[in-house]
Amino acid sequence: MDADTLPALAEVLALDDAWNRGYQSRDVGLLGGVLADDWLALFADGGVTTKLQLLAGVPSNPEAALSFERQTAQLYGDTAVVRGSLTANGQYVQSFLRIYARRAGRWQAVAVQVVP
Repeated sequence: MDADTLPALAEVLALDDAWNRGYQSRDVGLLGGVLADDWLALFADGGVTTKLQLLAGVPSNPEAALSFERQTAQLYGDTAVVRGSLTANGQYVQSFLRIYARRAGRWQAVAVQVVP
């Protein structure tokens, strides 16, 4: 990794941690700051969710003890990919692939693919 990569990766990982905290605590404000306005979630069944749809549904998500585990994170210039898994109440729920982009010097989540 070059000297420019480490600070950028640290920014992405901090943003990814904020996503996890925001989702776990159902903090719409925190999530709204992490997700780009054009953010999309893609699901194994072909479903797609927008940022507005996600934020509208977060407060009504069932209460569960959520645990996020990040397996890898990689930078590709102004794009970053983070792969991990989510467990709820101790049970494996899904794997995810999150895509971040640096736009105008600011990192934001632009997409996630979620699979069971």
